[in-house]
Amino acid sequence: MKLINNTSDILLSLGVEGDHKTAIKDFQIDSRKVSKHSVFIGLTGSRQDGSIYSDNALQKGAALTIVKAQKNSSLLKLSANVLLVKSPERALITLAKTALQKFNRPVVGITGSNGKTTTKNILNSGIKQSFSTFKNFNNEIGLPLSALMLDSRNKAAIFEMGAAKKGDIEFLSKIIKPKIGIITHIGHSHLSGLNSLKGVLDVKSELVHNIRSNGVAILPDGEHVKHWKGLRDDISFLTFGLDATASFFASDIKTTKAGTTFSIESKYLTRKFNVRTALLGNHNILNILAAFIATLQLNEDIEFFIESLKVFKNESQRLHLQSWINQSTLIDDSYNANPDSVKAAIDVLARFSGRRILLLGDMKELGRYRKKFHKQIGEYAKIKGLDLLLGFGELTQYSIESFGSSGMFFKSKAALVAFLNKEISKNDHVLLKGSRGMHMEQFIKIGGNT
Repeated sequence: MKLINNTSDILLSLGVEGDHKTAIKDFQIDSRKVSKHSVFIGLTGSRQDGSIYSDNALQKGAALTIVKAQKNSSLLKLSANVLLVKSPERALITLAKTALQKFNRPVVGITGSNGKTTTKNILNSGIKQSFSTFKNFNNEIGLPLSALMLDSRNKAAIFEMGAAKKGDIEFLSKIIKPKIGIITHIGHSHLSGLNSLKGVLDVKSELVHNIRSNGVAILPDGEHVKHWKGLRDDISFLTFGLDATASFFASDIKTTKAGTTFSIESKYLTRKFNVRTALLGNHNILNILAAFIATLQLNEDIEFFIESLKVFKNESQRLHLQSWINQSTLIDDSYNANPDSVKAAIDVLARFSGRRILLLGDMKELGRYRKKFHKQIGEYAKIKGLDLLLGFGELTQYSIESFGSSGMFFKSKAALVAFLNKEISKNDHVLLKGSRGMHMEQFIKIGGNT
């Protein structure tokens, strides 16, 4: 049963007087997705007021629409199937908090520069009857919308939280008030909004401040642990890493095209746990370790978690191997990119035999560091022994410069596609990587066409 399952629950949560009790199927912010028994929330965007779609939502069978009151209207007023409020956005958050207050099971909050979606999915797959945020619904609208779909039958709720500026994680973690908080990684992401690595650390650390008393912070081992431990003395701290200094660490790591095997060791365990997964890369080992610790802390079935990893498949465009043009192998990691995730993907590519080629699109949101980090990627690819670096966009020209004579820069998609169809051959391994805004997935199915 949904925790907010009829319209009277909404009125009670928002403190509105009125007699309205209709069953709720779901909550929608897009009137085109409304159907019978939906609740439509008309959010106020920068370009358009969603309230104008109230009538359309009602015609499609909405049980209730929640829309912004006009300046001269009484606030918090129920009229027929329309609820007028001062701020639909605040109403959404209040309803999400109400749902979470009714949820008497553990809540896990996950943030980090990289790996948060994968860690969320691993944890969701490894805990029976758990709930997680939809896809990447990790902002001030997506997270509360996800919370409204919580069910009383769920054994745990797992929420991913993204940040582009200071205060974002503070805002989101105060909504969910997690028992367990996971920071997957501190790296160079969203630097245009967060300004520096310290800015990234500060905003991700906002999660630690909002973990419930006697809860647990699960953190990457390394230089920031001392900082995190100084923030609270009423929660526990556990770390994960590739070295024995971590609370939980990986050993006996082996990688093939089929995936990765390793063992999990810890002074908190009575034995090693052997892991087999199709996921590639040390960064995914770290994601698994973080999820493993959370599963252990929730007293969930660890054997089921380990078994789930054998069949776990990551979302598309995340280090997915597939056959490509001229019988080559494409490593599709095109979902997004920042300096740290590109380096992690290069580490994976470097392990393969044959000619190793990086097809790189611009990394965005790096602010004043954009040239510096693109140069560093070229240098890193050279150190790792890649055979060819192909740059697409504007900024990757700096990567090509630092990579050297075996690099080629393309501004034109047509020219790049023509080169790929002519020059890529059997036994080549090509890593496809770039920021979301570069739409690097456009090169997956080129097949000789531009």
